[in-house]
Amino acid sequence: MHFLFLLLAPIIAAAQPNNSIEDAMKGLLSQLFNGDDDPEDSLTSTSHTIETADGTFDYTAVTGLLPQYDDAGQKLGEMFFTAYLKEDYDPTRPLTFVFNGGPGGSSLSMHIAGFGPRRLLYPEEGQGSKSPFHLIDNPQTILNLTDIVMVDPIGTGYSKTDNEAYESFAFGVEGDIVSFAEFIRVFCVQFDRWTSPKYLIGASYGTCRACGLAEDLMASSGIYLDGIILLGSALDMNTIFPQRDLYLSECLKIPTYAATAWYHGRTNHQKSLQETVDFARRFAMEDYAPAMAEPTRLTKIEQKAFYQQLAELIGLPETTIARYQGRITEEVYVTEFKAQERKVIGGIDSRYEGDISTVGHEYFEDPSYRNFRPAFAPAFMQYLQEELQTGSIINKYKNFSVEALYRWDWRMFDAGYQPTRPNFLQRLRRTLVANPTMQVFIGSGYYDIRTPFAAVEYSIDHLELPESYRSNFQFEYYEAGHGFIFDLASLEKLKVDLTQFYNDRLIHNSKSTRK
Repeated sequence: MHFLFLLLAPIIAAAQPNNSIEDAMKGLLSQLFNGDDDPEDSLTSTSHTIETADGTFDYTAVTGLLPQYDDAGQKLGEMFFTAYLKEDYDPTRPLTFVFNGGPGGSSLSMHIAGFGPRRLLYPEEGQGSKSPFHLIDNPQTILNLTDIVMVDPIGTGYSKTDNEAYESFAFGVEGDIVSFAEFIRVFCVQFDRWTSPKYLIGASYGTCRACGLAEDLMASSGIYLDGIILLGSALDMNTIFPQRDLYLSECLKIPTYAATAWYHGRTNHQKSLQETVDFARRFAMEDYAPAMAEPTRLTKIEQKAFYQQLAELIGLPETTIARYQGRITEEVYVTEFKAQERKVIGGIDSRYEGDISTVGHEYFEDPSYRNFRPAFAPAFMQYLQEELQTGSIINKYKNFSVEALYRWDWRMFDAGYQPTRPNFLQRLRRTLVANPTMQVFIGSGYYDIRTPFAAVEYSIDHLELPESYRSNFQFEYYEAGHGFIFDLASLEKLKVDLTQFYNDRLIHNSKSTRK
């Protein structure tokens, strides 16, 4: 069943421009709720101050549930959001919508481990894996650059629906995009942010959502984004997941495997990380790809030499390489890398290692961020209840929805002959052609096996856009894994990189205005 959403239709008709955050709040409260609802339980506003590199910064945090309706006015669900807004109302200030991946992930970690004004201490700062867990003002927040809106998809966080048909629709590529696009439109109506430069930040599957949203927002609401920020990208699933008889995903993981071997001291050369990665990029395309394309044409001597070279580069025994005939998937690599020690390394962040939990060969656990992971949920819930005063919401906050992940409908209207292997490059291509001033920031971790950096490089190389579009992209790399915002040095670098990204865009807008 297809829903054409009319989010908050009665409100949109009656909405007037707001002159402050408080006016927007009052207007939203007066129109969203009838006598059966208590607005105080659904929307909160708290005032805060943070010290930044630019001085003292006053901001308002707004948390709430925006209901969603179908075109007949039936309420279908509610999306939970947290907005961090500069205290002095400025409708021309940049506005950035932030969401996580999965699919099925809430925005929890984006709040307190990266972009929000408050964050957890990191292990290198003294945070342990046991309580008490400590939040501090976040020097790396992007709030000094842009207002921030954290959004939880339906089925995650406090976002929910009692409508089974709507849930089935929202648990899919296209329905998820429509839901987010309508949420953004209504937020702009209620908070008078139509003239704000608008950005999206998506992590992991959120990068897919961002590419889909960028196009949908133009068509559905006339919103042309100023930029999208893609972290740990998975733009073409053919570059990510193994496929029978095709070796592309394994080829594009080789530079990450080489970086991993370098980190763990499995290389016998004196190259730097960057030199190792550059060599691995060339090897993947100039040696690995030809050898895998015509494996039967290699003599036994040539095949052995190829296996030996690959083994030395990625840190696995030559016998292991030969057993898998050079096809080294993530599961093979993380379980075989330290198999003699009965250890497994992280697929999310290959710097981490841990004990295996089974006597067989099942690959269930990922040791990435075990030293940090236990702090997230308790610290965030305390933050919501005490600092943002959302404790009156009694529903369980769902950090990750396994149900959404397993029920996800991967079909796309423009998927062509591979409906179960989503490819968002066409969406990005069409968006850039229609909106050639939109900038794209791509951040990747060197030790991210799940969404390897070579895969997004390959994807962007195959956009088939004119050379003039190369200036639309800013590539940045971090010495961490998929969640490189969980690494303090990487987060500090990311803040510097994003400052450049936002400021360059503001300079570009200023020049465009003067012409």
